[in-house]
Amino acid sequence: MNPPPQISSSGPSFPGYPTLDLEALVGTVRKRLWLIAGVFLTCVLIAVLYVQFVAKKQYESIAVVYVEREQVLNDDIRSVLSNDFTKLDSLKSLERSIVSGSVILRTVKKLDLLSDPDFIKPNKNGKPYSDAEIVELVSRRVKATLERGTRLIVVKVKDTSPARAQKLAETFVSEFEDHMMEQNLASAKKATAMLREQAKEQLERVNQAEEMLQAFRESHPDTSLDEDGVTERKLNDLDRLLSDANNERLRLEAEVAKLDSLDPDDPESILEIGDYVGHEHIAKLLLARNSKRAEMVKIRRQYQPDHPTYIAYISDLEGLDQEVAGVARDVGATIRKRHDTAVEHAKQLAKTVTEQKRKLLSVDRVRKEFRTLKQQVDANAHTYNSLLARINETDVTEGVKESVIRMEQAPLVPSKPVSPKKKIVVGLAGVLGLMLGFGGAIGLSLLNRSLLTRRQIEQTLGLPVLAEIADAPETNKALRDSLVVFSDPHSLAAESFRSLRTSLSTLSPRSVLLTSAMPGDGKSFCALNLALLQAQLGYRTLLVDADFRRPSLSEALLYRQAHPDAADAQLESKNLCQRTPFPNLHLLSCARFAPNTGEVMSGEHFAGMLWEAYRSFDCVIIDTSPIGLVSDALNFARHVDAVALVVRSGVTQTDDAQLACRELRRLRVPLAGCILNGTADEGRSKAYFETYHPAATQRPSMALPQGSTS
Repeated sequence: MNPPPQISSSGPSFPGYPTLDLEALVGTVRKRLWLIAGVFLTCVLIAVLYVQFVAKKQYESIAVVYVEREQVLNDDIRSVLSNDFTKLDSLKSLERSIVSGSVILRTVKKLDLLSDPDFIKPNKNGKPYSDAEIVELVSRRVKATLERGTRLIVVKVKDTSPARAQKLAETFVSEFEDHMMEQNLASAKKATAMLREQAKEQLERVNQAEEMLQAFRESHPDTSLDEDGVTERKLNDLDRLLSDANNERLRLEAEVAKLDSLDPDDPESILEIGDYVGHEHIAKLLLARNSKRAEMVKIRRQYQPDHPTYIAYISDLEGLDQEVAGVARDVGATIRKRHDTAVEHAKQLAKTVTEQKRKLLSVDRVRKEFRTLKQQVDANAHTYNSLLARINETDVTEGVKESVIRMEQAPLVPSKPVSPKKKIVVGLAGVLGLMLGFGGAIGLSLLNRSLLTRRQIEQTLGLPVLAEIADAPETNKALRDSLVVFSDPHSLAAESFRSLRTSLSTLSPRSVLLTSAMPGDGKSFCALNLALLQAQLGYRTLLVDADFRRPSLSEALLYRQAHPDAADAQLESKNLCQRTPFPNLHLLSCARFAPNTGEVMSGEHFAGMLWEAYRSFDCVIIDTSPIGLVSDALNFARHVDAVALVVRSGVTQTDDAQLACRELRRLRVPLAGCILNGTADEGRSKAYFETYHPAATQRPSMALPQGSTS
């Protein structure tokens, strides 16, 4: 027959250890709750004892100081300090300065704390503490913090004495204030000396600049160095005249062009150019001619051309026309003359403007040099005046104590200690205890190399679990008292064997061989109860005790004989099929084939015995030796229909079980799966077998009375 399909498994991550089963891990941790509780209570107890009797009580005093924005002595005189305490970086620097080493040393010296052994313990080597060591020891007790979004600095001081903590906080603030004042005074003196030296040098620069300015004035006596704007106004007037001259020239050029375009035979049309017609003498002449022409019209109607009056009027009219023509010719000559004059005038103005501009640029260059020298004189003088003002300010502030902070909240004597914080310490100890407890329980579970659950077996060995045999109370006793399917057929253990029988029935084997990796896994217990269950179901069953090294089934089944002597005689009958006190169950104990040479029954003899048993029995259950010790089971396993490997939960080691599986697979035996023996599931037992117990409690009867013999 073909073996059942194997469950694929990639093997455990760590050789020799079973695959991690989180459900089993949780169950194991649950069983070790006593360990977790013990570690938890121990840590809490240690924390309570530490808080009550070991830890020193620390008291904290708090002082709050406010940082001024700037130091102003009055409306006109400002402080010599250059720090701008409106910025965050300056405030943070001040926060650090309050607990600086200088302030710590001043505080320790003022309070004479080195002579107080309760504050600073004497040095172990007998030498006095250095300043660096004192600063390191005291800095652990004081802390300054700038509150976010404010100008308040909180100074906290811890000490074992509440009064000393208050005194320390107060002294830290006062000593810092004095330290800052001393630094300010030293800075003021240093600044005054530096300013006086700079003022002296600056005065020399002012004198040099003024001498250079005066020498420049003397080198340009003809040039107006003052920027009064006369030259600029004159140049603007010339530009305006030049513009007007150009406009006039253009207008006259237009009149000349029009004059050239007129008909020479019509000189009177010249009078239409420009506004010459509006001139008084021309207007009168034209008016007289036009009047004469009007009168001529009347004369022509009254007189004949040969009439003296007619002739006189004609003569006068011609004289007027000639006069108008002469005036027109004079106007044309005037236009040409004015045009020539305008052109010449524009040229002269352009030349004059160019000369004036050149002269102005030359003057401008000189004025620019003059302005540079004057600005240098003014700048040096301004700097010198500023230095004098600053010297006056520092002279005033040298005798004034300046402070950048003021006490906002004076430190008080604390009434309660701030450390150790009992609740936090005990809580942390409890958390640590739980972590250590759970860590220890999980660590012990992870270090366990034994197989515990169905999932671990299937993933680690790659074999299906046929059944999980519950850990019945009888299994902890002798094998003869472990017939759970007979003594307690309604127990969880008996039901487990029924599940095993069902799993094997899917393979329809006539012979089943049970073996284990090492002794103590319960293979004989499983074989005995499986055979008894088969017999109770009406199958003629042969139980073969093939464990040549330690046969035990005879003692477990035949001890019920009434006469001990007769029972002993039966036990001596080896290799014979014997009836047992249970119906349909027979026992064959193979022991004769174990001579002193160590050679056991060969595979051919075993196969012949099986074929002989198949003729008389419905099924054969074989109990063999552990594979990890001897190779008997490997010789027999090739001839049976199914092989089951018994694994005891929490006992069978992973590497032993893996070795047994490799040996069985190497021989290609029909390996059906594993039997997980010794499982304990109290929840399942209570949930089903106690709340839903079968009504029938009658046990199966024996085939032979206890007083009879076979």
